[in-house]
Amino acid sequence: MVEYLAAENLLAAQSVADQIEKRLQALSRHPFLGKVPSDAKVERMGYRVLVAGDYLIFYKVRRKTVLVYRIIHGARNVLPLLDAL
Repeated sequence: MVEYLAAENLLAAQSVADQIEKRLQALSRHPFLGKVPSDAKVERMGYRVLVAGDYLIFYKVRRKTVLVYRIIHGARNVLPLLDAL
């Protein structure tokens, strides 16, 4: 994702990468920082979601481990992308 952005705009790509990295660091300290998704199907899949700028970080918490499954632009239709996992 960042590589794709960097091909068009290196500064924008770095900004997105920094935003996501900051949110992932916060998530590592506070695993339940994100919220339960409002979509019932995504909620049943067991995901939590954390916003990082225009991106959504979909993850699950297993014991003391945070498992990040997908980072998706918020404008995308996320259900098919999560179903594919």
